[in-house]
Amino acid sequence: MDFSATNAFGIEGYSAATYGDSFADVYDDWYADLDDADFVRSIVRELPASPVRVLELGVGTGRLVQQFLDLRAGISDIVVGVDSSQAMLDVAAQRHFPSRVSLSVADFSHSLPHGTFDVVFVGYNTLFNLPNEEAMRTCMALVAERMSDTGFFYFDVVHPFGDDTTDHTRVRHMTTEEVVLSVSSHNSAAQRITGQFIQFTHGGSVRLRPYSVRYFSPEQLDAMALDAGLHLVSRTSDGNGTTFTDDSPRHISKYTKISDSPSILKAQ
Repeated sequence: MDFSATNAFGIEGYSAATYGDSFADVYDDWYADLDDADFVRSIVRELPASPVRVLELGVGTGRLVQQFLDLRAGISDIVVGVDSSQAMLDVAAQRHFPSRVSLSVADFSHSLPHGTFDVVFVGYNTLFNLPNEEAMRTCMALVAERMSDTGFFYFDVVHPFGDDTTDHTRVRHMTTEEVVLSVSSHNSAAQRITGQFIQFTHGGSVRLRPYSVRYFSPEQLDAMALDAGLHLVSRTSDGNGTTFTDDSPRHISKYTKISDSPSILKAQ
């Protein structure tokens, strides 16, 4: 049954906090090998040596904030992070960030912290956790409101191929004590991928960890950003500046406000 008509995320019972609440206890372990550190490096390369104000949307367990602080050691940037899942933020709190880092619960398609930011960024595919076009448009408008006139908005997302429309089941992890299966369904017409990680533990119960991804093409993202008062500065297939093509499975995109004002950061 298709629940998309009754639930914006396409899964009955799913909410903005579901992903974070479902994965918080295993996220840092399961995604320790996620190859996206180039994203933070690409942002930091463009920053001045003086402190800036930074906002991360979907901060999760704080792994990208930690990378950012490590790369900017000795510079007292103000870093603000929001996430719709308190469970994720509880994990992030265990990192014991300095006082100039503040994290709070917020659905970034509904509200953002007050203030003006020089950098707003969203980590690997988190932008596509938003449920639909309305939420994406609201997010873009909120980002434009919070960005300084000289600031930039960065995000890192996958670029699914429309012909990959089959359902998939695979073994994600298996030991003598545990098996984790991944089950997913791709609806290319709705531009949505839904799935479950099903975790079986010897002598224990079954744990379901659902997810929902509503993806958009680069052209769709650019059009929504333009409507929000943002325009594309650059798009690459990774954080190393590799040229983005139609065959690229991922892209890092950078936007700024529609303005003739010079930027404090280096436009590519």
